[in-house]
Amino acid sequence: MTARTYGRHAEPTARQVRLGHVLASLRDGTGQTKRDVARALSWSESKVNRIESARIGISEDDLTALLAYYKVTDRGLRAYISHLKKRGNERGWETKVRDIVSTAYADLIGYEDDASDAYAAQAIVIPGLLQTSRYAGAVIDQHMPDIAEEEREERLAIRAKRQEIFKRPNPLVFWGVISESVFRHVIGSREIMAEQLGHLLEMCETYPHAINIQVLPEEAASHAVLFGPFVILSFPERWEPDITYLEGLTANRFLEEPSEVQAYSRFYKRLMTDSLTGAESFELIKNYRDTYSKG
Repeated sequence: MTARTYGRHAEPTARQVRLGHVLASLRDGTGQTKRDVARALSWSESKVNRIESARIGISEDDLTALLAYYKVTDRGLRAYISHLKKRGNERGWETKVRDIVSTAYADLIGYEDDASDAYAAQAIVIPGLLQTSRYAGAVIDQHMPDIAEEEREERLAIRAKRQEIFKRPNPLVFWGVISESVFRHVIGSREIMAEQLGHLLEMCETYPHAINIQVLPEEAASHAVLFGPFVILSFPERWEPDITYLEGLTANRFLEEPSEVQAYSRFYKRLMTDSLTGAESFELIKNYRDTYSKG
């Protein structure tokens, strides 16, 4: 049957991309190459590649044939794949901001909506999901000094809307390791820093089961390999692989290869081990907040 495209100008939704990841993971689990699958199902290798990369959709008949070839009999897994496929065309609010932010950032928003946990490491600024409007504005002003005021306000609105994820019935569980140096960087002004750190403490108290912060002390040796911020996203279904989001000055990108994601997962566990406890971190942040509040 003819594969369905998503349209010449339409980007695949986060669920469509995740469906491709799940199908690729199933293939890897069987030890089959894309060429093996293509030959067995009388498809082109390009078709397999495009389905797994979410560049085209997959029909019900093709999906049924593929799952049969992979010998997928688990009812839960089949139901989950069917769910991803049926909801794949549903476009969340992230599709409305693709003209404002990068494709990777828009994808991150889509992934956050369905993720169960986020493991973030930050050595430069407060994580975006926990930033105040004034702090976020000061960060944007440094990254994009020539930005138009309208776009600046749009980006701030997007960041604020992302934070609503903690208010949903099943909130995203956020695990954050923040380098102590982040609290020494005066972003905007001392007043903005006091407000930001106060907000961070308030968020931890308001959402104690959803927001978990640990501070990586300045003397921690693992700073030597914390080259930049990253986030590992985990999803509620055990069949769906984790993904890693890397932030850069000029571009952001995702890592999907299991070996790369596992490397970041191991590193994150090391960061947590080297960090202060939640209670110790809370007190340290409070001390920095009080210092900034004194002017």
